[in-house]
Amino acid sequence: MPQADPSTRFFFLELTLSHPNRIRKKEEMVWNHPEISKEDFTKILKGFVDLLILASGFQSSGLPAHWDAENCKKSLHWGLFFENMLRSVNISDPSGETVREVEEAIFEIKSNPLFPKGLENLSLDSLLKGKEFVLEHLMNNSTLEDKQLQAVLVAAVESGDGIADVIDGKLCERQVVVSCVSALETGLKILSKNVEEKELLLRKEDKDTALLSGGEQSIELVTWNKWQSKSLSYFLSKRTLRLVSGASLIFSAPRDQWGEVLRRLHFSAENKEEIFVEKIEVLLLGCVTSRWTNLIEGIMSVSYKSVTLSEQYEELCKLLLQRSEGLKQNEIALNSKVEEILEYLTDILKNRSHRLWKLPSALTAAAIPPWSPLFGLYFGEIEKRLKLDVSTTRCCSCDKDLNQHKDCELVERVWCLYVFHIVCRGHLTT
Repeated sequence: MPQADPSTRFFFLELTLSHPNRIRKKEEMVWNHPEISKEDFTKILKGFVDLLILASGFQSSGLPAHWDAENCKKSLHWGLFFENMLRSVNISDPSGETVREVEEAIFEIKSNPLFPKGLENLSLDSLLKGKEFVLEHLMNNSTLEDKQLQAVLVAAVESGDGIADVIDGKLCERQVVVSCVSALETGLKILSKNVEEKELLLRKEDKDTALLSGGEQSIELVTWNKWQSKSLSYFLSKRTLRLVSGASLIFSAPRDQWGEVLRRLHFSAENKEEIFVEKIEVLLLGCVTSRWTNLIEGIMSVSYKSVTLSEQYEELCKLLLQRSEGLKQNEIALNSKVEEILEYLTDILKNRSHRLWKLPSALTAAAIPPWSPLFGLYFGEIEKRLKLDVSTTRCCSCDKDLNQHKDCELVERVWCLYVFHIVCRGHLTT
C-alpha cells in the first residue's frame, strides 16, 4: 500500500523506464521479452497498482493524495508504458507464451488477500488500454478539485492521440455521478433540517413538562419523540453517511487488510483518546452498513409505547439471560462480517468498555447484537451507573434509586437498547 503522495511513488517506475538495462536479466524459459524479466515485470506491476490506489484520491494512511499536472502526466505515461510493452510482447512472441506469463503474473498479484478490492478489473485487456485505465481511476476520484480535474484533462490530451473521445465519455459519466450525489445531498440536507427543527421544538416543550413526579412514571411521549429525533439526526448527518461509506469500503476487505487500514487511518482528532473513539465509531458503523436502509426505516416507524425505565431494564435483563447459541447463529447468518468486527471490538474494549459511553446511544445500541460478549460489557456499564452512588462512576446527577432517574443520558441509553432490541428487534436487526 502507498505511504506517501504520488511524486515519491514514481521513483522506481521512472528508474526502470529511463534505464531499461538496469532491469534486463537472463530470459526465462517461456518469457520472451528482450528488455525485462517476468520477475521485474511483476515488481513494476505492483508499483503500478500503488499508483492506481493513489489515483483513487487517498494514501494508505487515509490522507489525501495530492495530484498536480506533472503527476497526472507521469501516471498516464505509465499507462502508455504498459500499452507499448504489451504490444511489443505480442510482436516478439508469436507463440503467445509470454502473454500467458503476463496473465499469470497478474493472477498471482490479484490472488494476494491484501490486493485492493477496487482494482479487481486489472487484467491484460485493461493494461493494453493503459492510458484509458489510469484516466478512468483519476476521473472517478471524487476528491479532485476543479483545478486538479483540469490538470488531469490537460495531461491526458498531451499524452497521445485518440484520447479525446475517452475523455468525453468519462466526463459524461462523472457528471451523472456528481449530479446524483448533489441531488441526494440536497434531499438529505432538507430531511436533516426538518428532523433537527423537530428535535429543538421537542426540547423546548420538554422544559415545561414534568417527566417524572412522585413515583416512577412511564416515559413521556415528548421524551420518546425527542430521543427518536436525536437518533435519526445522527444516522442522517452528512458526517455519519461519509463514515458509513468509508466503513463499507474498509470492511469489504479481509480482516488482516481492514485491520491494517484502521491502524494507519488518519482521523480528524488530535489526541490519542479521541482518535481511539473515532476508530470505535467506524467499527460500530461497519456492523450496520449492510442493514442501513432497514435501520433508518425502522427508527422512523417506531411508535410510542408507555413504559417505565424499570420495565425496560427488566426486559433487557431477560434478553441478556436468553442469549443462546441458536440466537447467535440466526443473527450471524444474516451478515457474517459482523462477527469479525465484533470480535475485534471486544478484544480492544475488554478492559475499556467505558469508552462506548463516548459514542452516540443509538449507534451503540444498533450495532451491538445481544449475542455478542460486547453487549454484556456495555450493559454491565449501564448497570454500574444505574446502581452505584459513587459520583465518579455516574453520568448524571440523578439519585441512585432507579426510580429517580429522569431524562438523563443513562435513561436514553436504556431506551435505545430497549427500542432496538425489544420493540423493533426483528426489523432493525435484519
